[in-house]
Amino acid sequence: MQLTEEQHNEIRQAVQDLKTAMEIRGGLNLRVARRVTTILRVGMIGFGIFTLVLVLMMYAFTSKMTIMLDALNTMTYQFTSMSSDMQVMRTVITQMDHSVSAMPNIVTQTGEMRRSVRGLRGEITTMNSQVDGMQNRLHGITTQVDQMTHTFRSLDPAVQGLGTDLNSISRPMKFFNSFTPFP
Repeated sequence: MQLTEEQHNEIRQAVQDLKTAMEIRGGLNLRVARRVTTILRVGMIGFGIFTLVLVLMMYAFTSKMTIMLDALNTMTYQFTSMSSDMQVMRTVITQMDHSVSAMPNIVTQTGEMRRSVRGLRGEITTMNSQVDGMQNRLHGITTQVDQMTHTFRSLDPAVQGLGTDLNSISRPMKFFNSFTPFP
């Protein structure tokens, strides 16, 4: 098949256009490849920075883990202590409730004791008046005993004189007693 000059020119022109189109397309592909490469590099750098930040955060978290565990253990101990304290408080409150439940009886007993004390006060007043009367009587008895003491003191010399007189009167009889065989 024989081609004419014009067909050759058209084919050359078509090849030339194809070559130009391919160069344009190659240039576009190169630009796209450069942009994709730049985007991938920026993405990889961003991902690397993100990974580095995560690693640093993990390091900070794990380095503080012992402190956090100690704090959690302290909190657990404190909550356990609070729980036992609450149990003790609950027991004390129950005992207080039980003790307070006896208060009406105590109030009733206190009222009865007041009435008894009032009755005792009257009886004590009566006893005081009786003791006062007894004191007056004892005072009278004391006065009479004092009078008797004075009387006996005044009689004492007379009785002593009588003893002396009896001894002098009985002397002659003592003489006769010495003659009797009986002791």
